[in-house]
Amino acid sequence: MRLWWVPLLVAIALGACRRSPDASAREYTLEGQILAVRPERSEVIIKHGDIKGFMPGMTMPFKVNDAALLKDKEPGDLVRATLVVGEVEAHLSTLTKTGHVTPDAPPPAPPADIRQPGEPIADAHLIDQDGKPVAFSSFRGHRVAMTFIYTRCPLPDFCPLMDRHFADVQKTLGATPALADVRLVTVTLDPAFDTPKVLNAHARRQGADFSRWTFLTGDPPEVNQFGSQLGIYVEHSPTESSSITHNLRTAVIDPDGRLVTIHTGNDWTPAELVADLKATPAPTH
Repeated sequence: MRLWWVPLLVAIALGACRRSPDASAREYTLEGQILAVRPERSEVIIKHGDIKGFMPGMTMPFKVNDAALLKDKEPGDLVRATLVVGEVEAHLSTLTKTGHVTPDAPPPAPPADIRQPGEPIADAHLIDQDGKPVAFSSFRGHRVAMTFIYTRCPLPDFCPLMDRHFADVQKTLGATPALADVRLVTVTLDPAFDTPKVLNAHARRQGADFSRWTFLTGDPPEVNQFGSQLGIYVEHSPTESSSITHNLRTAVIDPDGRLVTIHTGNDWTPAELVADLKATPAPTH
């Protein structure tokens, strides 16, 4: 998975606190160039080469548990690092500067027309996990929580975390009669690969109740245009189909189809999303 730090759009952290050691954690050597350093998020954005045995070269943010690793690091630094990947989080355990080269280019610009709270979400004609056509407007009359993922995402703290969060929210919905109208919607960032059949199998692995939680794909240009109104940025590698540059956005939409709020990145919790849904007026009909 390729993720590029996009100003005003991406605020992705690989975990907010220390966790106990993971006996199943794997370690990989990473070499690349720093594009940005965010000490306040314990995060560094690195454009790296292929990570042997794990993932192709791409650009993405990495969490560091030891803030000292970021000391004296700056954009342009060439680095060698150790990536530790556990079941639910990933971080760099070492980060060593090996040189410095001026970065080739700045990050891409964010989408121009992003919906603001209170504005309506434009309709789109998509396809659900059962292969049935779905107009997004068909969710009118429901409070909606919507996020974006792709099924081949390799790091546990990115798309898989969005799935785990929505699975937790789904449990709360089932136990809360006042939220019976709420629908969860997951839209793929990789519609060319994530066909209805792929999404259906993926959704079942998440324990999705299709009466509450819908997975959507569709014609790639339409899916991309639909996501862009919520600030989704997607770029596919021309040489590696599974390598995707993207950010993370999770939206709450009211029963009239208007945007209520957007969570950027992955540092929101299921409890926070449920609170947003509770604060959104329920349908009156």
